[in-house]
Amino acid sequence: MAGGGKGAVYMALIGNGVLTALKVVAFMVTGSGAMLSEAVHSGADTANQGLLYFGMRRSLRPPDSRFHYGYGADRYVFALMSAMGIFILGCGVTVYHGIHSLLHPPTLTTSWITYAVLSAAVVIDGYVFILAVREVNSGRGDKGFLSFIRSSTDPTLIAVLFEDFVATAGALIAMAGIGLANITGNPVYDSITSIIIGALLGVMAIWLGWRNRQLILGPAIPKETQDAVMAFLRDHKSVEEVHTLRTRVVAAGSFRIAADIDFDGGYLGRQHVEWLQEQASSADGDEDWARIAAEFGDKIVNDLAVEVDDVERQIVEKFPEIHHIDMEAD
Repeated sequence: MAGGGKGAVYMALIGNGVLTALKVVAFMVTGSGAMLSEAVHSGADTANQGLLYFGMRRSLRPPDSRFHYGYGADRYVFALMSAMGIFILGCGVTVYHGIHSLLHPPTLTTSWITYAVLSAAVVIDGYVFILAVREVNSGRGDKGFLSFIRSSTDPTLIAVLFEDFVATAGALIAMAGIGLANITGNPVYDSITSIIIGALLGVMAIWLGWRNRQLILGPAIPKETQDAVMAFLRDHKSVEEVHTLRTRVVAAGSFRIAADIDFDGGYLGRQHVEWLQEQASSADGDEDWARIAAEFGDKIVNDLAVEVDDVERQIVEKFPEIHHIDMEAD
């Protein structure tokens, strides 16, 4: 899923840009704190999804002389910046305004514009959320939905999934808070709604920031993939023992492994029994035996190199997400 989430991010970027403008107009008409929270929310989402899209594009650049493993981690850097933006702009500003409104209640103006804008937000954000869910389902294979989200190496799609879930829920919560405020004439409901929306954004931002920190540090690849690679290596006919297997996530859908392996010298040597017999039958003196020993040593070294290449090729065929392999013969 290296390119996963591109469609969802693009749709979210356009949709939230439109919603931000509509919500700002609705806030100017009504003075609702919840509506301002929604406007800040959509504005933050627009900026954050712009960062996600930019990071996704940069992460696709090929390796060069400066970065031999490519720019895949750029996706994590910009996703982390996006999470920080959600926390500061989305959570911080929204909660601050909600608390300010509690201390200094505003005068609310009832307008159909508010409900029309929030209804549009539910439809647009809900559609992008469904699109993100579909992309998750198309890429998770046999994994459970929540298990895939926790272990995914692509933060872009997960960020869009979370942001539009919270955006849809936030629009419904704002609609309820504004409705209660208008029915009761008490603006406290509107202020509390603003704080609730901000808190949701804060929780989401903290989780996204924590996950992207992990991905920047380079976590181990999924346990089931580690176990499958280890089983493959140990079952290979030329491998005697696997001492260590070190792994890390390099980029979205791109893994690196390093293995310290004892290759079976006996297996490699037995491939040359006929050649040794032929050489031994014609050997005459120490010079011939020295030549035979040297040639046999070269054959073993060459065979080992071929065997390492073959094992690496089979790993890539069996596990296409493994793009970088460091194999050391002990």
